[in-house]
Amino acid sequence: MQLTEHGNDHPNLISQAETGLCHTAGQSYNQSIIVPWDAPIETVGTKTVRELDESLVQKLCDYQPEIIVLATGEHIEYPDTDLLLPLVKNNIGLEVMTNAAAARTFNVLMSENRQVLCLFLIA
Repeated sequence: MQLTEHGNDHPNLISQAETGLCHTAGQSYNQSIIVPWDAPIETVGTKTVRELDESLVQKLCDYQPEIIVLATGEHIEYPDTDLLLPLVKNNIGLEVMTNAAAARTFNVLMSENRQVLCLFLIA
């Protein structure tokens, strides 16, 4: 079997991720960001899962991703299930993981040309 390596030089790939830092698109962010597959990175004021609200969830849905990767910091923390109704209505998947795992997963999904969005929470 012949294998072929496919590189991906998309500007929104995450090159470094820690609890308090995300490096992507040639910039380091020490505040929460939305990293979409097809649009510029956007900073947000939400720092923790407890601060998530309906307006931010709807904003994420407006990007129309297939899947949202929620990076919750050093530990996995799940959002209130009532907030997830817009995701269900729009048939959008949700994966919740630590920041480091979210960065790796986001990059893999990007390399597969998936419509993925990462909400990277930085407290």
